[in-house]
Amino acid sequence: MQYTSLKTFIGAVLLAITFAAVATPQNRLPDIGTAGSSVVTVDREQAIGDMYMRQVRATAPLVNDPVLDEYLRDLGLKLVRESNDVRFPFTFFWVNQNDINAFAFFGGYVGMNTGLMVETRTESELASVIGHEIAHITQRHLARNMENMQQGSATSVGAMIGAILLGMVSPDLGMAALSGAIGGLQQMQINYTRLFEQEADRIGLNVLTRAGFDPQGAPNFFGRLAEKYRYSSRPPEMLLTHPLSESRIADTRQRADQLPSPLNRDESNYWLAKYRIQARHIKNMSANAFTTQLNHTNSEIANAARYGLAIVQLDNNEPESAERTLAPLLAAQPMNTFYLDVQTDILLAQKRYDEALALLEKAYMRMPNEQTITMNFANAALTADKTDLAIQLLREYLRRDPDNVTAIDLLANAYQRVGDSSGMYEQRAYLYALYGNFDEAINNLHNAHKQNSTELERRRLQARVEQLMAKKRELEAMR
Repeated sequence: MQYTSLKTFIGAVLLAITFAAVATPQNRLPDIGTAGSSVVTVDREQAIGDMYMRQVRATAPLVNDPVLDEYLRDLGLKLVRESNDVRFPFTFFWVNQNDINAFAFFGGYVGMNTGLMVETRTESELASVIGHEIAHITQRHLARNMENMQQGSATSVGAMIGAILLGMVSPDLGMAALSGAIGGLQQMQINYTRLFEQEADRIGLNVLTRAGFDPQGAPNFFGRLAEKYRYSSRPPEMLLTHPLSESRIADTRQRADQLPSPLNRDESNYWLAKYRIQARHIKNMSANAFTTQLNHTNSEIANAARYGLAIVQLDNNEPESAERTLAPLLAAQPMNTFYLDVQTDILLAQKRYDEALALLEKAYMRMPNEQTITMNFANAALTADKTDLAIQLLREYLRRDPDNVTAIDLLANAYQRVGDSSGMYEQRAYLYALYGNFDEAINNLHNAHKQNSTELERRRLQARVEQLMAKKRELEAMR
């Protein structure tokens, strides 16, 4: 399913102040625990994370791609299940940026740049980065850093949070504000944040191994990254927020050497996700580049190259060629969601609506409410003018995943198609709220209220208005 992000990206430097430090050798890793509750409780941490996420949705080019979202979610949760000290649900999301970066912030949110995925060479390398970010969250490094700054003035801590938010909109402005806010406290933080990085290395490596990945993925990826940008005047953001010294990499490799490595891991979905990113989002591989890999000795890479070629052909308005390219893959794995997604777009491009609906209905019966299949099914139903079916699918899905912006946007369009103005305005209100625009969200709920003739529905909508007003006040109080 092809879906365009609603917003454009300006920048995000969420963790620059917390994790930026020059790592140095340490003889041992002290047990520095999971403090931080005296400054930020777990409940408040979740509330702050919710505020950050609304800002990110409003400023970053999030990849609204159900296939990639499911892949990253499944990979991330596989690691979370092997983690200790998990206090709240985790949310994983892609940012469509060529820069190599990953970041985590309050409340269990982990963002991955598409450029980082391209830089990795194995799924274990990718998982090592995610595991590291998960460790920053489970060990509450942001909260603990704020606790460490208690000896600074309250103004400094407040300015620090404001600078982080400003950095989301403009990295230059954010870093300038940050320098003024914590200039006198910067050196005090360095030793503490060194310990955070080492702690995240140690915990992330153990989580990586318990989840069945190769622990060598961590030193391999970070070592290669450090070597590649050793003499660069402008290293990637990740090396600014997660500096890599030779001693730190050596320590990670020494630890990895003591852990077991799995044999013959299935990385087919990793390669499909990577080539999907390169074919559709970053667009740094041509049809010729994919064609040269069709006979690769690694069958997972060869299949992914065929898949990437089909995407390029489809996006170049060559659906017939794309269908021929994809056919062997789909025949071998008819329920593979990567393949079903592209095949659906191929059929819709050729206006073969009945075939698309039949294909997706069969898949939906096998995997009801799976994100990729449901979003494709609803989109195909809308395209085929089966609006009632789309509404039914989307309403059911949103009961399980109420913050899915793709589903909400599709449902708003479906309500508009059938002339349900109240339903359309209500869904638009949900979207605006998720992007942090509470005033526009409340205006849309008022419009929905005006369109409704039943007293029960008007009361429900008024209650929703009051909820959003309370949420707006709560988040404004944190700024």
